[in-house]
Amino acid sequence: MKKIIYSLIISCSILLAGCFETTQETTINKDGSGLFSNTVDLSNMIGLLKQMGGDDAQKMQNVDTTISLSGITDSIAGFTQDQKKIIGKGNMKLTLNMQDEKLLIKLNLPFQRSSDIGMLQEVLPKISEAALKKLPGTDQMPAGMGDGDSSKIKSFDDFFDVSYTDKVISKTLNKDKYASQKDGDYMKSLQQMSDMGSPVTANYIINLPRPAKKVEGKSIKLSDDKKKVTLTVTSDDFFNDPSKFEYHIEY
Repeated sequence: MKKIIYSLIISCSILLAGCFETTQETTINKDGSGLFSNTVDLSNMIGLLKQMGGDDAQKMQNVDTTISLSGITDSIAGFTQDQKKIIGKGNMKLTLNMQDEKLLIKLNLPFQRSSDIGMLQEVLPKISEAALKKLPGTDQMPAGMGDGDSSKIKSFDDFFDVSYTDKVISKTLNKDKYASQKDGDYMKSLQQMSDMGSPVTANYIINLPRPAKKVEGKSIKLSDDKKKVTLTVTSDDFFNDPSKFEYHIEY
């Protein structure tokens, strides 16, 4: 049963790349260092797991495990030594509680400079795949899963250009990439989920080191102290009005 659960986790995470709901949170300290985290909430899968596992699923022990990324970076092609050093300080946490119907996968990636955040967002799918393969039960993965072209589109962020400096954060749609990928696998999988009434939800949270001076964006929200920026969008927004993902923050 445990192997089935791990296999389903990996299948959903790799094939749908953030199915159901993701939360990406960035905290920037005054010196430019901080923490970038990405949480994938797969709790909606618990019902399916219980169906497949029956009584065995009800008896499953809770899982709360953390995997260091320090031993994973060498197994991923295309990283520079500087990137490996940054990523190696991170970890991935898996939380599974069948009784509470909770299934979460969280990546934590500390950084020393705000300019590193864009790089971490870009390599996030690669890191997720490599870390998930370290979980017990990954020998049950279907042949070839996770071994495809790592350059393929695998997240909303792949369609946007993001810039982080010590004064400005911006995110804009890459119109050429968006137009060229309309018939791609990622677009098709998102559209299928939306058509079934299960749109993917993406939450973005940015904790600033000081109050924002200027914030622009159709769906952006700013806290009363002007130090926390939040954005919640869905795959429906992605197809109907992708500009809802865009923002410009000066701080």
